[in-house]
Amino acid sequence: MRKSEACPSKYLRAKDYPEDWSITVEIEIARYEKFEGRGKEDGTSKTVVYFQRQQSGLVLGPTLWEQMIKATGEEDSDDWPGHRVQLYRTEAQFGSDVVPAIRVRKAPAETAKAKVKAKPPVADDYDDEAEAA
Repeated sequence: MRKSEACPSKYLRAKDYPEDWSITVEIEIARYEKFEGRGKEDGTSKTVVYFQRQQSGLVLGPTLWEQMIKATGEEDSDDWPGHRVQLYRTEAQFGSDVVPAIRVRKAPAETAKAKVKAKPPVADDYDDEAEAA
């Protein structure tokens, strides 16, 4: 078990996942949250996207916001719930450093469609032996 599994963060962090990590998820909600920070970041508010069956949310900056628009086809974050996207770990330039980063892309075709629940089989309400008598 990884530390990130035993003690999950409130927000997704690239460093918590292996280099080849990716997951297809369904967006549950996107909401604006205030962050308590230090210095100039104190009181900053950002959009955080939460996903079905995931404990941690994804904090969006301008790059991830644009990727969400491209992956969902929706400009307004109020229209993102229900869309399936793929999150993946990669590397990104941060100042003069290259650091791990989580990015968003369109979900693969076979997982992008909403799953349709199969109807349960119809139960026989009669006893075959009773009819034969």
